[in-house]
Amino acid sequence: MSSLIVEVCRVEEVRPHPNADRMAVARVKGWETCVVRDTATGRTQFVAGDRCVFFPPDCVLPPELSDRLGVTKYLSPLARLADGSRPPGGRVRVANLRGFKSYGLIMACEERAWEVGRDVAAHYGVTKWEPPLRAQDGEAEPAHPAFHRYFDMENLRNFPDLIPAGEEIVVTEKIHGQNARLGLIRVVADDGRRVWRWMAGSHDVRRKRLDRNDKVSAFWLCFSEPVRELLCAASGCGYTPADIDAEPAVRGGPDEADVVLFGERFGAGVQDMAYGLKAGRAFRAFDLTRDGRYLDFDAKAELFDRFGVERVPVLYRGPFAFAAVAALADGDTTLCAAADAGPFAGREGVVVVTARERATATEKHVFERTQLKCISFAYLSRKDGTEYH
Repeated sequence: MSSLIVEVCRVEEVRPHPNADRMAVARVKGWETCVVRDTATGRTQFVAGDRCVFFPPDCVLPPELSDRLGVTKYLSPLARLADGSRPPGGRVRVANLRGFKSYGLIMACEERAWEVGRDVAAHYGVTKWEPPLRAQDGEAEPAHPAFHRYFDMENLRNFPDLIPAGEEIVVTEKIHGQNARLGLIRVVADDGRRVWRWMAGSHDVRRKRLDRNDKVSAFWLCFSEPVRELLCAASGCGYTPADIDAEPAVRGGPDEADVVLFGERFGAGVQDMAYGLKAGRAFRAFDLTRDGRYLDFDAKAELFDRFGVERVPVLYRGPFAFAAVAALADGDTTLCAAADAGPFAGREGVVVVTARERATATEKHVFERTQLKCISFAYLSRKDGTEYH
């Protein structure tokens, strides 16, 4: 999940609404949202250069704030709790205003002393919406520090200038499924020996291979033979996959490393988008770490291709330009024919990463990786979507 970013912003541009005289369209960062226009005077609620407070999609606004802004009817109610009650507040989604999709909410900056970039989430009591966890994904194992969770990507629309124009990037299709991580990790066994052990899990939880009914966890099913061979080779362990099943001793060579493969598990019943799979599941890889360090794109792609591990589709490689990447976020999925995709045939969005792994630091944020997601506007506004972790 990306961070909760509710801050004082600058309105970059205001232009006419395509279908409504009483509204205009304001651009804030990489988002576009509708604002009020006075038809008698032609004045708009905001003009380019104004300071504002912007609430991006997936913020949860407390009732007193949404009522004050007059937007409560445009928010989505939160999921019911176990006792049947709903938590207070509403989730910012997409508003279809006279045929134009408006993303996020904008309000005037209430304090003259607030500088652009000031975080005001706590001031307004705004929180981040979190997808629900699925209870049927298997029983949990204790966490292990070397079997780390995946990097949390920020939304490119919140940081449109983070990557310098012209830097070489790779853009891949973002698949709407469940994050799966598969690892080959050095652990200390009960008898004190250091051994190699397979691990599997979802984004946040390491999963047992079997549950109490001897049913194999969905994430362990992603361990195809090509995946097992790739992990053995990437780890430098010197063993075959069959050897690893017996948890052999760690030899202690200088090239050995804990490895974690990250990918997306998708298909029938995983989310509302099944990508043409009427039955069964599929797995596509997108990242690999050695001792916690993410590999450059070419290095991981070479390993995926050498061992025949399917990877997420590459849509573009070349110099970075925000408008070009944002345009790639929309369009039909490339995983299957649009006619076979189901009710929604579009993309969830795209992931953009620098071709060579590097960190980035700004005045307010430190990014351990220069990788961001750009979510499709069509995906955000689709009906009856699911978003499980």
